Amino acid sequence: MSKSNAGALPPSEDTAEPKARAPTEKQKAGRAILPALAAVVAAAALLFAIRLMRRPPELLVAAAHVEDVTRVLAVTGRIEAERTVLVTPQFVGRLTEIVRHEGERVNAGEVIARIADTAAKSEVRQAQANLSARQKDLEQGRRDLARTSQLVASGASATAELEAAQLVVSRAGDDVRRLSAVLHEGESQLVLLAPFDGTIVRRDGEIGQVVGPSSAVFEIATVASSRVTAQVDERYVRALLPGMHAEVLPLDAGDSTQAATVSYVAQAVDPLTGAATVRFAYERPPDGVLVGMSVDVNVSVATVLAAVTVPRESVGGTGAHAFVLVVSGRSVERREIAVDDWPAPVVVVRSGLKAGDLVALDPKAATAGASVRARIVPDGV
Repeated sequence: MSKSNAGALPPSEDTAEPKARAPTEKQKAGRAILPALAAVVAAAALLFAIRLMRRPPELLVAAAHVEDVTRVLAVTGRIEAERTVLVTPQFVGRLTEIVRHEGERVNAGEVIARIADTAAKSEVRQAQANLSARQKDLEQGRRDLARTSQLVASGASATAELEAAQLVVSRAGDDVRRLSAVLHEGESQLVLLAPFDGTIVRRDGEIGQVVGPSSAVFEIATVASSRVTAQVDERYVRALLPGMHAEVLPLDAGDSTQAATVSYVAQAVDPLTGAATVRFAYERPPDGVLVGMSVDVNVSVATVLAAVTVPRESVGGTGAHAFVLVVSGRSVERREIAVDDWPAPVVVVRSGLKAGDLVALDPKAATAGASVRARIVPDGV
């Protein structure tokens, strides 16, 4: 027997499958516009990219200035004594005593060390004996001369005897002077003497060491009258003249400068270094300086009034081939210029530029005729 559906309830609206709704006209219109908008945005982006790609590159530039320029030559030098002597023995011997030491002031002729040598001591003793004997002869001759003078005056002796006595005294005096010099020379071989008033700045000899004429035992210098010596490149040395003002700055002295003047400029250049010796004299003797200390020296060479200047890094080429890249509007021009070749952050331009011209900070950053966008960097920084 089959089942009947007569008693079954019809499905409710809540359990029935939803029916799809047809889009409205507004929705249809919106869906049609979206592809068109996407195409417009893509076209705009492409156009912007093309324009961006075609945009001239940016070029850093600085404006040429007019200013008064003081030429300062900066060099590095060393402090040295005006007079320096290496003290060496006259013969080979052994150091037995160091009398004066490094850093001490000594006077001319003062004993600073003693040396032992048997042969030299023997010669000194012999010279002392000879001198002593001849000094006695001189004293006796002077007594005889005085007595003979009285006898001649009284008529008891002839004039010839007086002349003979005078000759004896003269010869004895000559011998005493000669033997004194021999003794002094012999004694000087047993000691080292200070050659002048100064300071012992170095001692290389030690007690017990065998030294000779090739051994520098001491170095004595006039520290109180020191000066500065520098080697200046041949390109700039001709600009220096004696009497020019300079400032000396020890490397560890902060802002403590000392006034000086150019005292000497060599008239020859060392072919090995390409530099010439220049010396500077302090206006007042400095305190606390050491011989050999490094110092910076700034020399005021000259002042150029109303000079056209550009940053040094903007100049390409050298000498007669110097040039800059000048930006006019959006175009780059290579321009030949004449400059003063001087070591300074700015270059003085003698011809080829005027105040306000925009020059590229990097002369290799563009080529002549290129299109660029200039970006001015204040003060060329």
